[in-house]
Amino acid sequence: MINEILSGWKNFLTRPEVTENTARHRAKLCAACPNAKRGKLLAFIKDDLTEIQGNYCNLCKCPLSAKVRSNDICPINKW
Repeated sequence: MINEILSGWKNFLTRPEVTENTARHRAKLCAACPNAKRGKLLAFIKDDLTEIQGNYCNLCKCPLSAKVRSNDICPINKW
């Protein structure tokens, strides 16, 4: 799962068009999900691990900005 999230962060930073189309579709599904929560997350920003506010999945605890851009699957199989 770590490799998938790292890949998701890479896609978040580079934003390939195909990945962004998939991410938008997944984000819509996540926005309607009761397991999507808002809170403090850890993110790599300029090679530093920084605490930020954002949305995350309450089941797998992954930040949604990276999760929707990863090759991972939704823990409840919505995508």
